[in-house]
Amino acid sequence: MSRATHARAAGALYLSTHVTSVLAVVAYDAGATTLGVLLEVALALGCLGTGVLLLLLLRPHGEARALTFALLRTLEAAVIAAGTLPMLALAWGGTGAGTEDALTDLHTAAFLVGQGLVISVNTIVLGSLLVGARVTPRALGLLGVVAGVVVLGSNLAQTLGAIPLGGVVAGVCAVPVFAFEIWWAVLLLTRGLRPRGAAGGAVAPQDHPATAPTSARR
Repeated sequence: MSRATHARAAGALYLSTHVTSVLAVVAYDAGATTLGVLLEVALALGCLGTGVLLLLLLRPHGEARALTFALLRTLEAAVIAAGTLPMLALAWGGTGAGTEDALTDLHTAAFLVGQGLVISVNTIVLGSLLVGARVTPRALGLLGVVAGVVVLGSNLAQTLGAIPLGGVVAGVCAVPVFAFEIWWAVLLLTRGLRPRGAAGGAVAPQDHPATAPTSARR
């Protein structure tokens, strides 16, 4: 597969993670618990797919950070998948009121860790990698770093009980990450990544044989 194909696939999977995550919440709220579980499993697989594809795309530009991102994305997917287990137990029924509350709390905790704390860190890693790689607009990478820091602070505050879980403050803090991921997904789908060395229109001198010293051309 070409880099362009990898980029388009990664962009499509990024968009799919947003769709499945939103639809899962809608399904749970509507009482369609089994459907919500299936949507979250699809979400976890989408996270894994983006981790693999972005590792292939970005490894030449920063191997350590590309691998770190892929591993964190895998961890995120694992936590999301683990969070479906208590909801599946609820869907099967046979639990008391107290048990139902405990299972729901487990799912909320998995959401906070996987789609909160872990995604915050991997967004910072990805944003910093994009800034250094210069294969996307610099503003996109900077947005990723800032968005990751903001949502990390929000999720730490929720974990410590400083702000309400899933409240207005948490929702506002999540907006920059949402904007970053949508911009990133659309860019991957429509333009892909800039060629190495092409950022800002500058090309390394060695790519122009005519400008090389005479002795180097002999």
